[in-house]
Amino acid sequence: MSRKRRPLLVRFVQPLWAMCNDAALKIHTIPSVEPPASAQVIARTAGQEDDVRPKHDDSAEYEVPDYLYLRRVVRFLEPRPEDVIFDLGCGMGRFVCLMARKKVRKCVGVELLPHLCEAARKNAAQLRGRRAPIEIRCGDAASADPSEGTIYYLFNPFGPATMGEVLANIRGTLSRNPRNITIVYYNSIYEELFQASGWLEKYQAFRVQSGMAVTFWRNRQGANRPQPHKT
Repeated sequence: MSRKRRPLLVRFVQPLWAMCNDAALKIHTIPSVEPPASAQVIARTAGQEDDVRPKHDDSAEYEVPDYLYLRRVVRFLEPRPEDVIFDLGCGMGRFVCLMARKKVRKCVGVELLPHLCEAARKNAAQLRGRRAPIEIRCGDAASADPSEGTIYYLFNPFGPATMGEVLANIRGTLSRNPRNITIVYYNSIYEELFQASGWLEKYQAFRVQSGMAVTFWRNRQGANRPQPHKT
């Protein structure tokens, strides 16, 4: 197959693949083709008060990772019944829904944009094969309370200002509630923030076909957490 024809085929196959996976889960997580607006603009048009608007206007354009790679992430994580999953910037809830089909304690999605929160809640309510409760919180990830979490997932949802605060918030909870935690950073554009943190270590990584890096981090005192099997 020529290189000129391949991208055209991919553009047709990928949406069909996503639609089939959505249908199997009885959810809808395919983004619309409407042009994106900034978080600040959407907050204003949605009538949100100043105290729930984002601290930093650095939200990334909404994208959704392919089901193939998300399932690989789930396999690497090997979630356990006591785990609480946080998806920070959950969008319509694709990852939250996949994790909720595992036997874990709870799945929490945090999303800034109200229309995406509404979609995520609808998906959570109708998810086929759900084995864990799902909670969708509409608000700024920089201000969210992450103290329950043991596994955190981020698909490059915001810029370095918000990311720095999110990492600081997670670290702050460890003194109050010592535990082993894992962070999955999909499309690791600001990986240097993790490397410079002083309390996180990278223990696994892979790249998707497009070249995006998916990195796995844990707190250094949590080195006894079993490492996932490589595939």
